Amino acid sequence: MNAEKSPIGSKAWRWTRRILISLFILVLVVIFFVAPYGLSYIVTHARTRPMDRQLTATPATYQADYRDVHFTAKDGTPISGWYLPKENARAIIIYAHGWFKSRQEMLERAAKFWQHGYAGLLIDLRRHGNSGGELSSLGYLERLDVEAAAKFIQDSLQVKAPIVGFGVSMGAAATVLAAADASEINALIIDSSFLSFEEAIVHHVKLYFGLPRFPLADELIFFTRLKVGFKNEDFDMRRALQKIGDRPMLFIAGEKDVRMPVEDARALAASAQSSHKSLVVIPDATHGAAYRTNPEMYEQAVLDFLSGLRQSTSNSF
Repeated sequence: MNAEKSPIGSKAWRWTRRILISLFILVLVVIFFVAPYGLSYIVTHARTRPMDRQLTATPATYQADYRDVHFTAKDGTPISGWYLPKENARAIIIYAHGWFKSRQEMLERAAKFWQHGYAGLLIDLRRHGNSGGELSSLGYLERLDVEAAAKFIQDSLQVKAPIVGFGVSMGAAATVLAAADASEINALIIDSSFLSFEEAIVHHVKLYFGLPRFPLADELIFFTRLKVGFKNEDFDMRRALQKIGDRPMLFIAGEKDVRMPVEDARALAASAQSSHKSLVVIPDATHGAAYRTNPEMYEQAVLDFLSGLRQSTSNSF
């Protein structure tokens, strides 16, 4: 005769099964929604980090003339910056900083190149520094800020000199995307750009979490695209570089940059259609730190590039 099942045991098993199912559902919710949505929120709501907000230097700190400027991107976002005027400027450079930074990141090098005869316009990209904006996007929306800076130079500052876009990391991506749509930008200096938003997210999820593309990276890409409103092909630097055509380009990479490796810079340079392009790799430099690591080498590379602008593109300006 079979022993009857214990009602207490059956009840315990039912509760255990319910708990396991609930935990499984909870894990799925975290993996497919909570974690990627939270990371997407960080991407789209990034601001200048507190330590950078405490920086108080101005161009005057480096004995450079300047004045505060304000203008508006075409989507209505207010942009703040510093204009460093230079009489008979050889060119005017738009400086665009990286993620979580501000115009302070570009200040020292802007003052250095000002001393060499180049006017400058340092901007705070949207949601960073003193600029407004509801969303940050690692460069896609920020391209509008760089485009607005170029138009501000032509329409308001009325500087009669070549316009050079100069960006680091997020600022580099924004500069490339802006130049693809803005013919006013005559040349580019691209420091530590990623290849595309899609590839950058996949790479960083693997780098920091050791995870494959699915599901976290795919979900993070999905939520960010949904919030910002772009297609993957619209946020691809190689496609943008092809649209830019034969304008001069200088690519800068850090030898020890694991976030945007040297291979990415080589791939970007290879995709550029310009007949006046060059790549400089700064030894021992990590991400975004090429200038700090070897300022002499960095400055010389930029000055060599800038000095060759008129000779290489004499028919473009």
